[in-house]
Amino acid sequence: MVDDFGARIAKLRKARKLSQRALADRAKALDPNLRLSHSALGNYERNVTVPRLAEAVALADVLDVSLDFLLRGETYRTLPLRNLTEEQIQLLLDLSAYFRQQNTSNQEKKGSEPTKEQVALFARMMKEIFG
Repeated sequence: MVDDFGARIAKLRKARKLSQRALADRAKALDPNLRLSHSALGNYERNVTVPRLAEAVALADVLDVSLDFLLRGETYRTLPLRNLTEEQIQLLLDLSAYFRQQNTSNQEKKGSEPTKEQVALFARMMKEIFG
């Protein structure tokens, strides 16, 4: 898991067509106090050294992955919430909670009429999409 950390950074960096210098510069733009250089990044990619937590967090942010994925290769998905309004974030949280509830309770049968909750969530989603 952690042994693949360097390879994961390199793969993500290359997939985004970033040089080591560009990735380090973007991470330092998020936090100018980082001790991160392109040579340090090369050491991370070769598993010679590991970053401090602050550097790992900045790298995950720039590479648009979770810290869990970057460090351990966890495959569950996350949604970046940057640039979303509080209302949009709440809508996503409400939809997520609703889907989890539906997955755990099989009360509704296929082909049945939508519930009031479904209609309300759909209306909120349409309002958000179409203004």
